[in-house]
Amino acid sequence: MAAWRSPVCAPGAEGALVARLVEYASSARKYLLALEVNESTMRAGEALGLPVLWTGVESYVDLARWSLAGGRRQKLRWARNHAAGLGVTWREAHPLARPEDRAALAWVESAWKAARPERRTDSFLRTDYLEIASHRRYFVSELDGALTSFVVCTPINAAGWYLQDLVRLADAARGSLEGALALALDTLRDEGFETVSNGPLPFWQPEGGWQDPHDLGVVGRRVLAFFDHQYRFSGINRFRSKLEPDRTEPLYVVRSGGVITPGVARSIQRLLNRAP
Repeated sequence: MAAWRSPVCAPGAEGALVARLVEYASSARKYLLALEVNESTMRAGEALGLPVLWTGVESYVDLARWSLAGGRRQKLRWARNHAAGLGVTWREAHPLARPEDRAALAWVESAWKAARPERRTDSFLRTDYLEIASHRRYFVSELDGALTSFVVCTPINAAGWYLQDLVRLADAARGSLEGALALALDTLRDEGFETVSNGPLPFWQPEGGWQDPHDLGVVGRRVLAFFDHQYRFSGINRFRSKLEPDRTEPLYVVRSGGVITPGVARSIQRLLNRAP
C-alpha cells in the first residue's frame, strides 16, 4: 500500500494520521510505503517504530527575491538570452480558451513522449498535462510561431505554485525551456505569490552528491537502480537544479518494518509504471 506525499492536516496531527495508515495497512495485510513525506511526517513514523529513508529534497524559490540578475541566476540568464538571440519568444498559453494553444501543447507533449519510451509511463507520478487545466498555468516558448517547450504550473496553496511539468522538443533551441521557466516565475512574482516549489529532486543534495541507500538492502538497491535508469533521476536533477533554491526541505520514505521482498519490489514497480 502506497501513500504519496505528506498528509494534509493541522500541525501536530501527523502522528494520528500516520498511525491510521499503519493500522489500515496491517488490517489489509499490506506492506506500507509512504513516499516523499516531509520531516514532520517522518518523525511521526519514527515515533511509531517505522523504518525511514532519506530520498532527496524539495526545493523552493522565494518569489520576493526572484530575479534573473546576478551571479546566482547567470546560467539561466545566459541560456534564455541565447534562445532570444535565435528569435525564440515566450508567452502564457491558454489551452481552454484558445484551441490553437491546446493543439500546439498536445503536439509537443506527444513528440516529447515519443522521444523516449519511459516518458510514456502511465502512472500516478505524472498526471495528464491538461488535467485540472482550469487551475493550472501554461508558459510556452515559440520559434517562428511554433511552440517548442512549455512549463506547467499547479497551485499548491493560496500563496504558492509547483513547477510540475517541464517539456521541450528535442530540437528546441538551447534556452527555450529556461526562458519559459523564467517567464513563469516573473509572472507569479508580479501577481503577488510568495513561493514556488521546484518539486522533489530524488537523492539530490544542495551541495551535490548522492546518499548511500544502504537502508534499502540488496533488493531495494536494485529497485532504486531500476527507477534511476527508467526515470533518469540524475538528468531530471541536473536540469531542475539549474534553478538554485532559496531553501530546501528533506524528503523521506516511511515504510513497514522488515526487508523489501521481491514481491514488494514487483508491486512497487507495477504501481510506479501503470495506473492503478
